[in-house]
Amino acid sequence: MKKVFSKSGFWENKYLLGAFLLGTILQIGVVIIPGLAQIFNVVPLNAIQWMYTIGIAILPIPIMELQKKLNEIKYGKVIYGGRIQIHHN
Repeated sequence: MKKVFSKSGFWENKYLLGAFLLGTILQIGVVIIPGLAQIFNVVPLNAIQWMYTIGIAILPIPIMELQKKLNEIKYGKVIYGGRIQIHHN
C-alpha cells in the first residue's frame, strides 16, 4: 500500500478489494449455508451479532488511516512497514 485510502481511494487497489470480497463471501457462506455451518459447527448470527462482526471487521481500517495521518502530521512523512516516504507538496 503506497498511499492512504483518503489519497489513493479504496476502489483503486483491485487486489485488496478482491481479497476483501472473497474473504467476506467465504465467511458469510460458512455461517449461512447449512452444510458448511454444520461442518464448522456454527450457528446463524442474529442482527446484533452481525453488527458486532461487521464493526470489528471494519474497525482496523479507520484506526490505521488515523495512525498514518498522525504520522504524516507529526513527522511530515508516512511510514509503511518500516519504510519512510516523504511527501513534497
